[in-house]
Amino acid sequence: MTLFEECIMALKREGEVMVLSEEESREVKREFKENVPLDRFVGRVDFSQVSRKKEIVMDEDILEELYKNNVNVNEPVYVFWFNARLPVIQTSIKNVIQVVEDVISVDFDTWIYCPKERYVVEYYHEGETFLGFY
Repeated sequence: MTLFEECIMALKREGEVMVLSEEESREVKREFKENVPLDRFVGRVDFSQVSRKKEIVMDEDILEELYKNNVNVNEPVYVFWFNARLPVIQTSIKNVIQVVEDVISVDFDTWIYCPKERYVVEYYHEGETFLGFY
């Protein structure tokens, strides 16, 4: 079983998860690139261009920060990884946080993107995690 398959199984134990088609995955990534400021040289979110951001120390802090900002944590989020061959998945941020180790172990960089509530979480391979509202 691959790390991706283990991630999907773990998320399914927490709630709903949907694996997007190749076309749907491309569309989500295109929208992400259009809406979120990126540093294309390093392949990560350019948080210097994000006015509201917070470095995350503990994964549970993500939910706390979202609640503080009156974010509906039941809105769907999209999760994708540095490995572009992997499909994008759709679930809730609460599900992701419950099994975050399974989610971030799939590949070395992980993004959680919520277009409706306009936030992104980036787990960068050098150990940094940021939440930003764009």
